[in-house]
Amino acid sequence: MALGPGMCELLVNDFERITVAAGAARANVFVAQPDDLGTAGERWRESIGGVGSLGSNNPLEGIEHLAGSTGGVRLPLDATGTRALLRVASESSAYYEAELVPERDEAFGRSRTLAVRVLRRGVTVRARPEITFAERPRGTGTPRLAFSDLLLSREAYTDLRLRTAAFTVRQPDGRLRVGVVVEPADPGASLASVGAVLVEVDGRVVARWFAADTLERPLLGAMVAPPGAYRLRVVAIDSAGRFGAAEDVVQVGLTPVGPLSLGSLVLGLSRSDGVAPRLQFGAEPTAIASFDIYGGVAGMPISAALELARDPDGPALVTLPLTLARAGESRVVATGAVPIGAVPPGDYVVRGVVRLEDGTTGRVIRTLRKVAR
Repeated sequence: MALGPGMCELLVNDFERITVAAGAARANVFVAQPDDLGTAGERWRESIGGVGSLGSNNPLEGIEHLAGSTGGVRLPLDATGTRALLRVASESSAYYEAELVPERDEAFGRSRTLAVRVLRRGVTVRARPEITFAERPRGTGTPRLAFSDLLLSREAYTDLRLRTAAFTVRQPDGRLRVGVVVEPADPGASLASVGAVLVEVDGRVVARWFAADTLERPLLGAMVAPPGAYRLRVVAIDSAGRFGAAEDVVQVGLTPVGPLSLGSLVLGLSRSDGVAPRLQFGAEPTAIASFDIYGGVAGMPISAALELARDPDGPALVTLPLTLARAGESRVVATGAVPIGAVPPGDYVVRGVVRLEDGTTGRVIRTLRKVAR
């Protein structure tokens, strides 16, 4: 601040290297600026002989360049830092992740200019000004890791694209079973190895599953876990040696409705042996929705309906009855058909709603994705 001898000099090349490093990192940058950052005193000007220059008079120029080089945001840092840190926490709590696919002739390892725009009004977009496509060493192919290492890794493997979902049901012994559905995005892909893990917030693995027959369609797995929130990670390798990983945050538990409990809603297609789970629909005229109802007593008056909507709390586009069939002493299966042949492609929400005689209501929901075929 006193501009004494030995002051650190920041060159343009320094900020260029920062830009490249930020573009290769999966990170958002926030620059905290102390509130008491003052102004500099008089600066020496460069003489006609080219000596005596101490650079810019602007004491904030380095911070401004740092924010610009990283696509970061400058935040004032007061004595407690509370306001700035709360804003960092708020803006980091959720984000969109876009996947960029390079052209075949793309030069890897180089930094490219990146611009992100959205059509929605009143939205502030922050993105790094540059991006670097990491170069995979030639001849190495997919990293040579044990399958268990891939499951425990946090790396994103996208050579083999996967779709996955989880649902909770109650076993006869009262424990909760987490069902896992896995689909390759490419229906022609031949899977060689498939597995999944449920991981707690502290990183502890509570359950694992490995597919015994990877050729089954749909590919279903099951793990037993106590109630709670977990990170579900699914990894697969196809016969061509491509790796794929998919992750989701799942809430293991049942939905209470008075003396009843509801299992997860599952979407699929009707087959001779029941409902075959499906994660994406196309030209099918209907999708079958099904979920379990636990507890209660025989003859207990309840009503159940199925709703199709655009979002979880939006108005129902259509309301349909559910068929209730007893499947055990304390288990009833609710099933209904959702007509999707005439709806345009897009994401919808299917809601299973159960209402008791006293007005108590509960619901379970699942996203239905329809694509153009």
